[in-house]
Amino acid sequence: MNDAGGLDMKNGDPVGGFERPVSLGGAPPADGDMLTVRWYGTTNFELEFRDRVLLLDNFYDRGPRTPGIGFGAADITRADLILIGHPHYDHIADTATVAGRTGARVLVHQIGADLLVQQGLEARHIEATAGAGEGDVFALDGFTVRVLHGVHMQPDPQAGNVRDTAAAWRDLPPLTAEEDAELKAVMARGSWADAVFTEATLCFVIDIEGGYRVVFRDSAGPLSAEESAWFGGQSGADLALVSYAGRPVPRWQIEHLTLPLIQRYQPKVVLPCHHDELYPYFWDMPTEPLRRAVRAACPGTDLVAPTYVEPIRIDLAARGAGLSETADRPGHPTTTPTPA
Repeated sequence: MNDAGGLDMKNGDPVGGFERPVSLGGAPPADGDMLTVRWYGTTNFELEFRDRVLLLDNFYDRGPRTPGIGFGAADITRADLILIGHPHYDHIADTATVAGRTGARVLVHQIGADLLVQQGLEARHIEATAGAGEGDVFALDGFTVRVLHGVHMQPDPQAGNVRDTAAAWRDLPPLTAEEDAELKAVMARGSWADAVFTEATLCFVIDIEGGYRVVFRDSAGPLSAEESAWFGGQSGADLALVSYAGRPVPRWQIEHLTLPLIQRYQPKVVLPCHHDELYPYFWDMPTEPLRRAVRAACPGTDLVAPTYVEPIRIDLAARGAGLSETADRPGHPTTTPTPA
């Protein structure tokens, strides 16, 4: 198997040691009430429910010196809807490829929409949204998605930490000319506009048929006015997929960025993301400090930290329970490895 793409396996064979995802041609679960969630590195997720596939961010061909996830953009064969939290390259780089092949509809800010059109994606695949006020609402069979304006993590308070991340790769030689060209090509598939930080970052509230709510926030920036107002009138979420970007000092990221989002969303379960290595910006960051902070500040919330491609099953017929120490508790997320 080539981690950067081009799976040399038969349809139905495992990926990364786990059963093949539906987006890669795998079979959906036989149980129609089962929601399957998979993490694909940085802030990329697949949600599958009743044979409908939602992809959250698209960044699979990750460039040199970043761990492979077991497949590439060329291997995605199925998607019904794509949600792009913001158009930096490590969130949108493979969207034009995946949406063009699968015919999936893409929800993205106008800055990202313009970028995708420039990359050759037909405008008919794209729904531009800003999430102003109470947000924009989109429907797909089995899902309803509300888009709220969000705010990207701001660079200034973390400027020192950003520079410090270079220490993670000081033991490695400089990039070869080929690696440097590959990295620049990957980075060029995203937007570097300043407005991405303030205008083009989105929060998605995904309501799944049967009453299960997922919140997706792919940058741990400050709460927006729109999020504060809308979530202030809601009773919380079942699952939050929240950015916890890799920095040398987890405490700062937790206290000032990720934890305030979790406290506002009030989920039963949190799946952190963006804590894995991304050369040359982020290094791997442990999730245990965040789990301790969540348990202390949000007693009704627990944290699950999956590995790449690992399926997390949530039985929506028994919804409402978070992860506990009892692995067979009805309704809690479970992981199901498949031997490779």
